[in-house]
Amino acid sequence: MLLRTFIVLFLSFFIFIFFYFEKRVSPFMSEYTVMKGQQMMTELFADTVNEKMSSMELTYDKLMNITYSKNGTIQSLNTDVVTLNKLKNEVTSDLSELLSQEYEYVVRIPVGSVLNSEFLSGMGWDLEFNNVVTGDVNSEFRSEFETGGVNQTIHRLYIDITGSLMIIAGGEQEPIKVTSSVLVGETVIVGSVPDFMGLEE
Repeated sequence: MLLRTFIVLFLSFFIFIFFYFEKRVSPFMSEYTVMKGQQMMTELFADTVNEKMSSMELTYDKLMNITYSKNGTIQSLNTDVVTLNKLKNEVTSDLSELLSQEYEYVVRIPVGSVLNSEFLSGMGWDLEFNNVVTGDVNSEFRSEFETGGVNQTIHRLYIDITGSLMIIAGGEQEPIKVTSSVLVGETVIVGSVPDFMGLEE
């Protein structure tokens, strides 16, 4: 009789703890998973661009055709359309391939952080949750001029990557949109801003 009572109490306590954590963890995990997923995707976008730039041995001078005047100042900037499109297509293709295979990442949260206690926050063993990201990406180049000092202008070239993604965690699906601007080149222009032909497709 005593053993049966102990088993019933133990099971009741276990069920209570399970549903308590389920109630506490689910809302917290949903928000944290999305935040972590956005962070992971932003890092993945930047790493993919940097790796591709390195493997293609690309620099600013290879992305932009620069014409100089007789006195050595930059007279005009023209995009190297072929090289830019190749970089954009390869970055988009690599990311799309990764995400089509369901990119996995793990979220770890100390058990104390889900108890809504400032004292216990960050304490205890880690709860691990496996998550998957899938979706599509597209990318576009963007050019920016900024005053850099006396008689100087900084020209920066970015690739803007936008991902329409779906995070799958614990049987739930959460749509997210991640946009990341990755710098692919910059130069300092001395003198007036030159003619700029824009970013052609």
